[in-house]
Amino acid sequence: MRCEAIIVAFAAAISLSACGGDAGVDEPSVVNEIDPYLASALNDPLMVDPDLAYRNEANAAITIGYDHALPSFKRSDEATSRARETARLELLADGPIEDLPFASESPGPASLEEQFGVGAVLEVLQVPLECREDVTGDFAYAATMPSAARIMPHGMVRVAAASEQATCEMRLVRYVTPAAMEDALQYHYTIAKREGLESAYYTQPEASLIAERRGTHVQVFARKTSGDLTAVDVVTWKRP
Repeated sequence: MRCEAIIVAFAAAISLSACGGDAGVDEPSVVNEIDPYLASALNDPLMVDPDLAYRNEANAAITIGYDHALPSFKRSDEATSRARETARLELLADGPIEDLPFASESPGPASLEEQFGVGAVLEVLQVPLECREDVTGDFAYAATMPSAARIMPHGMVRVAAASEQATCEMRLVRYVTPAAMEDALQYHYTIAKREGLESAYYTQPEASLIAERRGTHVQVFARKTSGDLTAVDVVTWKRP
């Protein structure tokens, strides 16, 4: 049943992308196959969010939609617990899990909920121009995220893109997880802190972590989907 739903989901994505107009030159192309190595790296079984379907927006080759339902996959307490415990066991193998810091009273930098294209996300986050050059899309990039920005176990990747320049390396991943939003943020806060990054936590305009250290930047945004899963966006870039 799960395999049939995944096939239908990817068929819908292919159909939608075929109907769209020309993509902007700064947008990577959609990759509609998951590499077996990537699937293994992301800790099967993968989840599919019924409320996250690819959408063709004007001048956006890679898109994420929140209102085009796919064949139903319901969040379950078992899946939520499994995702949380797997993430915690991974973290505990290397030390204690960090508590989220107090949220800043100031608003965070942005909300990515309505940003569907990769180019739009990078622009809203004011990622440096040299980090946005020659962006390409490939699900395999999700398996090569820096340690401080890797995705949670049991995460289902929806978009992965990268720019690899001499002056900047950038990675962007958008994924969903059955884990609670607070657990996802705690996971990302812990791995960033272990890599020596200093993080600020915001709850407005949406929940986010902004972590930095000597040219390395990691930004994490999290929100609930209508299917009661957690959507997570991770953007990281590093300049010499």
